Amino acid sequence: MLGVLGLEDTHEAAYRALVSVGAADVPDLARRLALGERDTERALRRLEQNGLAAQSSARPGRWVAAPPGVALGALLTQQRHELERAELAAALLAEEYRAAAAEP
Repeated sequence: MLGVLGLEDTHEAAYRALVSVGAADVPDLARRLALGERDTERALRRLEQNGLAAQSSARPGRWVAAPPGVALGALLTQQRHELERAELAAALLAEEYRAAAAEP
């Protein structure tokens, strides 16, 4: 479902698990996801890069999910801007095509 925002299935599963438990350490999350700890750590780092998760400052070694409304909203806004740029590029290419086709 969140693949359109650039998340792989593993990343989405990790985010959903964090949202449901509130906070988790890597071994606990790895068990929940049926993944190795190294793969779980990579997924968490990717979520962190996307603003979807962070290491807990109050509970060292634990990860927490960013609020979905805020974090996913930011990704959706970014995706909308990228789509707007793509639409503009497509319109400019269409104009170039029409201009070239109109030349004798």
